[in-house]
Amino acid sequence: MPIARYWVVKTGDNEVTEEMVNAWKDNFLAFALQNGCMRGALAADDERVIAVSVWPDLETMNSVIDSDAYQDIAIPIIASWGEGGINLPDDIEFACNGEILTMVVPEGL
Repeated sequence: MPIARYWVVKTGDNEVTEEMVNAWKDNFLAFALQNGCMRGALAADDERVIAVSVWPDLETMNSVIDSDAYQDIAIPIIASWGEGGINLPDDIEFACNGEILTMVVPEGL
């Protein structure tokens, strides 16, 4: 069963910059996709950023997030977001892993 990993981070009225988005995309998401992640997204509203990654199974996800490389890629993300006023991990409002019960992906995506 596929797994979705969600992180919800409070922005504290700080703007989510292109640099912050790219730090997440170029570090975490790129690494995750190379190591079994099926897809990922980063979304924001006025109060929070929501990151989601979709994995084929819990074992694949855990092998990535438990790796030494995962700890290393967190460094530029934490630095970039910190410069924007978002303090990771203190501003994490909610995090969870859950089985995907249904998902429809249109052809071509």
